[in-house]
Amino acid sequence: MTRTNILEAKLAESIRRMAAAKPFLAEGRFSSQDSKPYPLVVARASGGRVTDLDGNEWLDYNLGHGPLILGHNHPEVRAAVEAQLTRGTTWGAFNEVALELAQTICASVPGIASLRYTASGTEAVFTALRFARAYTGRNGILRFEGAYHGHSDLALLSGKVAHAPATIRDEPVPDSRPFVDSAGIPGSAAAECFVAPYNNLARVAEILAQHAGRIACLIMEPIQLCLIPPRPGFLTGVRELTRRHGILLIFDEVVTGFRVARGGAQELYEVRPDLTVLGKITGGGFPNGAVGGPAEIMDAIFDPDSDRYVFHAGTFCGHPVAAAAGLAQITVLSRDGWYPRLASMGDEFRTALREILRRLGVPGQVLGVGPAWGVAFSTREVTDFRSGLSVDARLSQDVVLGMWARGILYNATRNYLCTAHTDRDLEETLAAFEASVREALDQRRI
Repeated sequence: MTRTNILEAKLAESIRRMAAAKPFLAEGRFSSQDSKPYPLVVARASGGRVTDLDGNEWLDYNLGHGPLILGHNHPEVRAAVEAQLTRGTTWGAFNEVALELAQTICASVPGIASLRYTASGTEAVFTALRFARAYTGRNGILRFEGAYHGHSDLALLSGKVAHAPATIRDEPVPDSRPFVDSAGIPGSAAAECFVAPYNNLARVAEILAQHAGRIACLIMEPIQLCLIPPRPGFLTGVRELTRRHGILLIFDEVVTGFRVARGGAQELYEVRPDLTVLGKITGGGFPNGAVGGPAEIMDAIFDPDSDRYVFHAGTFCGHPVAAAAGLAQITVLSRDGWYPRLASMGDEFRTALREILRRLGVPGQVLGVGPAWGVAFSTREVTDFRSGLSVDARLSQDVVLGMWARGILYNATRNYLCTAHTDRDLEETLAAFEASVREALDQRRI
């Protein structure tokens, strides 16, 4: 029985429900991220595991695409949400719990003195770009190839080389002009942007030397995808270059914020940006995002008498239920000393994965920082998006299928550990990974 047959039998009810959804949901999905590699309809979840409609229990390393660093349905987060619900859902008015979360964020993240809320990371990114343009009076944006900054027009650029023209795709270093990653994005959006390879400070310097007068900001994930760390000196070099040219540096910490450290990657690497974008963990499993920066910038763009004044609004900005959940989650993480524990947990788990690859003689790298992890089956060192193209895609997908067949929700790119994952969970995952790699290699020999 093949892995495909195993999964189709295992997920029979999920597959049936997803098929029934197609007339009502475009493509039969909630978003482009759903249902990979197979349809999975979750019925309930607790801790580090989810249960599907067929009654299968899965060890979950997706964790709601990252917000659930305490795991599913954490009792203190649930209690905070339930308490807030007795007072109301949303009011469209100032509320104390969102203020308390804002105070906690400002006290935790070095680059934030004040902030504005949004309802998602995507919304926070395009809001930050507007802030930067208003503050500098320029329109251009510099970003790094392969980074994901949400799905707005100015963000969904040069992220997937499969969408690039062949002449660009085959170049070892990308041209500074980006390509679009989706239909419906106007060429005018790409015309405002420049792209550089991550971890290549020389290329950043070249682009800024040529175009600094047009560029409002450089937006980046300080740890690309929370998997590829910056080379020594890269972040400080970017900080120095942007400051020299009067360009705002934006750290997109939607993934890294409150994950790799309480103060995010900017605390971990001791580099302070001009604006910080947050999401995921700040909502505790509910939709939330934020953009913040120092008083010098935030006061300037929210001075109603200034020509730099920015209009910003949203029905769900500062949503009290999301704020209650986010505040509870951050409180537990810090109170119980989870940050050093998660860092050690991630380091030890990645070391164990590397040992499996070594023992099996399989070329590959185990990537990630803190509780984020991923495996790149490649003979090359992965330091940026282009070097990641050397990954053996077939082996990667075969291992995903093997892990799913063994009850592990594993992604070929990025996965997350949470505080609810136990030593036994990790041992089970390592055993499943080794068996899946062995199985994939055996299939190749047939």
